[in-house]
Amino acid sequence: MPINCDRIIVEGSTEKAILGKLGFDEDNIEVKYGKGEVIKEFKKYLSSTPILKEGNVCFIIDGDEEGYEGIYNELNKDINVLDRSPPYIKVCKGKLCYILIVIGDKNNDFKGCIETLLLARINVDKEASDIINRVIEYQQQKLRKLSMCDKVKMRFYLSIFLTSGEPTLLYLSKKFVEELFKIVEENIVKDIIADFIEIK
Repeated sequence: MPINCDRIIVEGSTEKAILGKLGFDEDNIEVKYGKGEVIKEFKKYLSSTPILKEGNVCFIIDGDEEGYEGIYNELNKDINVLDRSPPYIKVCKGKLCYILIVIGDKNNDFKGCIETLLLARINVDKEASDIINRVIEYQQQKLRKLSMCDKVKMRFYLSIFLTSGEPTLLYLSKKFVEELFKIVEENIVKDIIADFIEIK
């Protein structure tokens, strides 16, 4: 059952733009630029005096290669009052709850990322697929190691870029998200997000 979020902390500006496009108040969404930063913020909130008196503060991260189990086990070393209910890791103080939401493939311990779920809905032709594979191969040779989500994110962004009618405008995250919604219908994106958080 999806969680209702009063305040949201996400990894990147694309996630913020997607949630904004689905009707969330972008003033209540904070970008932390990276999974590690969101987890740090989650821990910081747990040890600080609450701003809200009640409600849910949601921290959204990619499951990546660790998946729910890996993330839960790592956090559980430092915080021993974690409520375990995949994809949520929750700590409540009275009526105020801090909820870390692990996004990924629910059939594979929530490994992957939001792009994994969205990419499954994008069709690219063989020529575009070959270009994408070559770019990923090139990046892998150059950087030596790419995480599961690094590859998926590259595949996702390149798929949108190669499928878009206006690729030169896509460097703007809002424009990118508008293009995403042209390629993947809004109700499909909404369904994906609604598996994790309540759409208002």
